Amino acid sequence: MKGFVTVSHPNIVIHDILSRIDEPINISVTGVQPGEVITLHLIKKLNGERYLASKASYTADQEGIVDLGRQSPVQGSYQSVDHMGLFWSMEPVHLTEEIKCYIDQHQPSEPCDELSPQVSVLLLEMADIIVAHQAITRQWMSSDIENHSIQEEELIGSFFYHKDRKPRPAIIVLGGSEGGINEKTAALLASHGFSVLAVAYFGIEKRPKQLREIPLEYVESALNWIKEKKEVQPGGIGIHGTSRGSELALWSATLFPDIMATVSLNGSAVSFCGIVPWTEEPTLPPAWTYQGQPLPYLQPDNPIELALECKEMWVNRKGNPLRLWHDGLSKNVELLEKATIQLEKMHGDLLMVSGLEDESWDSATLSALGFTKKMQAHPSGRSKHLKYEGAGHYIGIPYLRVISTDQRTRQQLAQASVDSWQETIKFYKQVLCK
Repeated sequence: MKGFVTVSHPNIVIHDILSRIDEPINISVTGVQPGEVITLHLIKKLNGERYLASKASYTADQEGIVDLGRQSPVQGSYQSVDHMGLFWSMEPVHLTEEIKCYIDQHQPSEPCDELSPQVSVLLLEMADIIVAHQAITRQWMSSDIENHSIQEEELIGSFFYHKDRKPRPAIIVLGGSEGGINEKTAALLASHGFSVLAVAYFGIEKRPKQLREIPLEYVESALNWIKEKKEVQPGGIGIHGTSRGSELALWSATLFPDIMATVSLNGSAVSFCGIVPWTEEPTLPPAWTYQGQPLPYLQPDNPIELALECKEMWVNRKGNPLRLWHDGLSKNVELLEKATIQLEKMHGDLLMVSGLEDESWDSATLSALGFTKKMQAHPSGRSKHLKYEGAGHYIGIPYLRVISTDQRTRQQLAQASVDSWQETIKFYKQVLCK
């Protein structure tokens, strides 16, 4: 890009310059010569000198229009027709000072928290000149949602509810091995008509520093708390767990009858050990406990040779050792059976989401071990196990930057996030909305 100039004819058309993160938007360019090639750049500032950007070039149709919902790029950061391709195909970039100043004009201040709106700038380039631009703001929750922080001895989290405070179905949200509070998923779920409580169970002040020996009483307390809120309608409660948090969600669904709708995202129906450094220590701690007792897990005895191999991979950055670790622990068939969460004891319905190229563990197989038994014991048309070709461990909120070790399957992962999120909303509404 050589510079900027004002041209009256080419125009970026976006009907929803203010939208929610999980909502698709339509982008088009008008006023271009038929057959002319244009390039769109989407740039977002993260913080400091960190930026994400994507770009793609398109050929205008016979009417001089480029419609991202109908046309594939001739080249760019994504390939096929996808009206949100510029969003999920973003990557870290180094910008020129000229472009930085221009982007910073639209986003002068850094986000103050993780729920701050995301502002991106769309630039239209023709013949190496920027001829039009448009800022796009994406929000984490609808304008009618309130967020209340909870800091109690038995409960730490964030409660998302509608401003009218009318009773709605409730969902509890549990994050994964990153720790803290998964507010983003909670905020978006609340925007679809639910009262949502995101619960912290480790990795935050007043909670364990590591994911080990986590008491299920944290979820039990959350259930007791949320049932008393006037913003929550009586009846069954939903729960949503991501990655390692799926184990916590599934254990809770088997132990607490109030839970009637469970979503396991990139998860496992097999319970693994707590997350601790790979060492030569002879034993591994449990991840979960209830009433002071460890819940069954893979595995109490530390496979030291495997642990040291994973440690070497991690220290020397030789790939991702997590898949090797979990596959190694899963080889003991007898222990695997004992550590499989007894989903046949669940009282409600279940939606499991797995990528068939999961880099961290074999989510599809590990989830199926419990799902099959549940369906044999309690057949249900509302329970599903969704498995996505080409998708890895980071299926999640749609239209965000895709993180994948295989660049060839990024679009499959992006589509898996769109489809599974729609299925998640539909599942909760079918089971919880009376």
